[in-house]
Amino acid sequence: MAPCVVRAYQQSYRTKVFRRNYMCYSLVVTTEIAFQRRSITMPNVILTMKPANLVDKLMNDTQWDRLNAVADVDRDVIEDFHADGLDDRLAKADYIFSGWGPDARIDAETLAKMPNLKGIAAAAGNAWRLLTPEALEEVKKRGILMSNSGYVNGIPVAEYCMAMILMANKDFFRAERIYRERREYINREVEFPTAGNYLKTVGLVTASARIGRHLMTLLKSYRMRVLAESRSMDAEETASYGATKVDLETLFRESDVISVHTPSLPATKGMIGAKYFKMMKDGAWFINSARGAVVDADAMIAELKTGRINAILDVTDPDEPLSADSPLWDMPNVILTPHIAGSEGTELQGMGENVVNELTHMIKGEPLEFGE
Repeated sequence: MAPCVVRAYQQSYRTKVFRRNYMCYSLVVTTEIAFQRRSITMPNVILTMKPANLVDKLMNDTQWDRLNAVADVDRDVIEDFHADGLDDRLAKADYIFSGWGPDARIDAETLAKMPNLKGIAAAAGNAWRLLTPEALEEVKKRGILMSNSGYVNGIPVAEYCMAMILMANKDFFRAERIYRERREYINREVEFPTAGNYLKTVGLVTASARIGRHLMTLLKSYRMRVLAESRSMDAEETASYGATKVDLETLFRESDVISVHTPSLPATKGMIGAKYFKMMKDGAWFINSARGAVVDADAMIAELKTGRINAILDVTDPDEPLSADSPLWDMPNVILTPHIAGSEGTELQGMGENVVNELTHMIKGEPLEFGE
């Protein structure tokens, strides 16, 4: 081989080796810088809920990947903020991812141990319930952000109510029962002369609640008349949902199906009593997926015993489980479910996704969708 060819080959080889070594060095340096940047700038998120394994139901792999991309997550779930050995972890906390049921709420003393806290995002109806009144006042003073998943948790409730409305109007529950009991041909024209959803009237009590608004949106797709009772929505806003604003008396008198969305407050305890149940049409349905305490249970049971009306109850008063000796168990015109209207199973991941979204907004300084 000619000397000039040998020199050219050697130069080419040295160039390739240099480039390869440079690329390896660059990769190591870039990785190290990225690691240092992450450890320095990534905010810290702590988790609190009980039971601790609830987080596994709230979060899937995709959601973990999204959260890990914007924060360092301490995945050792805190069930009790008063437990020993938490001070170092609390001192590092920039954000809290909360769920249901930690044993002890954050009090002012515990909050003082979190000087860097900037936000709380809850996979629950309210973030403020995580705090004592004194701590809540301090959170407001410090400008700590709060966000909840109440709207997201309300979506399955509205869907449950929508399903129950459709089946109630179709006389589904009685159809299933008598077919199973008789085990013979059922003359549908005789047994179900008024079954169907076309032109039926649905009434929503406290329609302005988050669930009520979502349910009105769902009802727009059906050929039904919708009546809405609400103190906070005017006629124009109600009409924007395809509904007509009415008082409670009109709603109970004219509805084929009534769905309750009233929160449990001292002012609403037992608000739906005998007066209203007696106004209901023969054969009408009463659905309660809100809170049992807003209903006068004795008055409801008395009217149900006549067989004149029907009920679908996902909640009762006292709270579930319903007492074993309640007459509701044995009434053929009553459908009972064990408080399943809210998020269950895969629906819990909807709340987890919402928390990831809201924490990301907080970290990036973006507006919250469901701030408190």
